[in-house]
Amino acid sequence: MILREIERALDAQLYYPAVVMTLTLPDICAALESPDGKTSGQKYKDWYNRYLAEVSPGMTDVDCYSLRCGVVHQGRVGHPNLRYSRIVFSLPQSAFRGSLVSGFNAGSDEVFLMLDAEQFCHAVMNQVRIWMEEKETDATVKMNLPRLVQFRPNGLPPNIAGVPLIA
Repeated sequence: MILREIERALDAQLYYPAVVMTLTLPDICAALESPDGKTSGQKYKDWYNRYLAEVSPGMTDVDCYSLRCGVVHQGRVGHPNLRYSRIVFSLPQSAFRGSLVSGFNAGSDEVFLMLDAEQFCHAVMNQVRIWMEEKETDATVKMNLPRLVQFRPNGLPPNIAGVPLIA
């Protein structure tokens, strides 16, 4: 459901919610494969290194985690732990559209990291799909899946039945 919601947000040109949800995907996957069902900064970075490092040249695990912390918790694209002065997400209508990741100096002392919003979201979602295939029979993931926030068309029987929920 989460991947479909991100795709719907992109289709509707709702890039901010798409990017926010995409940045949480490594946390969700890391929590699902954790025996206690919880994630951490280190688990996020470990997941990034296993699944995203290859598709994100120019960005490190610390950069991605710092970006996630800044965007998700503070609503901003700068964070003290970033190697860049600012992260910029280009949009489809932007003249700067291009590679997934590129660093540049905008004529100042600031060094920007430019991410194509759509490409970034799709790249992360593709890696999550690969992770899902790999973890299809993983006992820990199976144990944690029932607690994953998801659309539940029939509610949560027996306590809340017959009404659609996100729970």
